[in-house]
Amino acid sequence: MKIQTAGEQKYQDFIRERSTRIRTGMIIWESLICIALICGFTDIRITLILGVLGVGLAVVILKAQRSLREKLDGIEDKEEFYRQLTAPDIFEIKAPHLLIVRDYVLVYQNDVYVYALKDMEKLEVGICSDGKTLFLTDKNQKRHELISTKKGVTSQEDFDLVYHKLKDRI
Repeated sequence: MKIQTAGEQKYQDFIRERSTRIRTGMIIWESLICIALICGFTDIRITLILGVLGVGLAVVILKAQRSLREKLDGIEDKEEFYRQLTAPDIFEIKAPHLLIVRDYVLVYQNDVYVYALKDMEKLEVGICSDGKTLFLTDKNQKRHELISTKKGVTSQEDFDLVYHKLKDRI
């Protein structure tokens, strides 16, 4: 993807860790296939094992790459989305990797998630013995975890800031 605007750069910075993992996985599966080809001259068993591992990893990595590219498919006006990423009222928390802009919430936990606030019905707080979790609930009643104080990942202050930023928008 060729970056043309500051908003696109901000999004690329947000997904950088996920992109790096995918690129690393691509290097590994390509290396496995190359080693398998080289081993083909000496031991066919090693060739088959490395080849199967390389192809399996390639399938997983290519699916992850396609999934990452599709994260923005649900956004109707990408220009406006990128413009919002560079607006002065953007709210960002580095520790759980969360961005709140006017119409969207971006979260990076194990994967990248982009939630349109217009598709959300309510904001919920889940409380358990080891902390609190903030959820966005969509119109199909599916809950999407945004931030959690469990295991000391997020401070109570950051949790409260995110809650107050979102409570009036939904």
